[in-house]
Amino acid sequence: MNKYIRRIKAISSHAVACASSKLGKTGSMNVSPILIALAGMSLLALLFVLTQLKIRPRLKLAMKLILVLSVIFQLTSVAVSAIKPHEAKIEINGHRIIVAQEPDEQNEPSVEISQEIASKLSPFEFRSPIEGRLSQGYHGYHRANDIAGPLGTPIHPVGAGTVEFAGRVNDGKGNIVVIDHGDGLKSLYAHVGRIEVGVGNTVDTKAVIGTVGLTGRTTGPHVHLEIYDHDVAVNPASVLPDTLGQSDFSGT
Repeated sequence: MNKYIRRIKAISSHAVACASSKLGKTGSMNVSPILIALAGMSLLALLFVLTQLKIRPRLKLAMKLILVLSVIFQLTSVAVSAIKPHEAKIEINGHRIIVAQEPDEQNEPSVEISQEIASKLSPFEFRSPIEGRLSQGYHGYHRANDIAGPLGTPIHPVGAGTVEFAGRVNDGKGNIVVIDHGDGLKSLYAHVGRIEVGVGNTVDTKAVIGTVGLTGRTTGPHVHLEIYDHDVAVNPASVLPDTLGQSDFSGT
């Protein structure tokens, strides 16, 4: 290292001396001696670096690594510059979401999403089995609607279908009628007094399947209505019309 410093000093001194001699002969100075000295120093410094790269393999590897990192840095800068104009203006829970490209509002057709969602689970026209008052709604411990009515009131099916079961059960529901409406939908009517249909009968909303009764465990005459969608109990309010008021069928 010292020999390179001595050579740099010698070249600098020689360059300055030459420049001074030229200044003395001509009376003017067209080339700065400082620039000449710097040129000589730069040349010698380059010579030193090349020599070190040749005799020091690790230094050569380090220079290659620096070159690779420089290229990566440049590519990253270009990528950031490309993504920056497309930053989303949406934040979720305080976190900004980055998107590849924002849609062109002038070219994209506008799509309106209706706020009204149909609550019906089937194309059938459903109706309430009897005209009466909702005495108990649908909730976690009572997956049905109880509609109170006078004893003997005719019970109509909520929709057209085929009678799947008609008879008495021993789980507290008394006489029941089960109707398959197709599309995976079934309706069950419990505490029926007199059953008016049999298994396999085809019925519609005008048919009478039975009468309001007191069979099974009950505190008063009413129709216990259950609706099943693919064997899963659902709120009857999702298929019944609003004849008793949507809030009445909320099960709250």
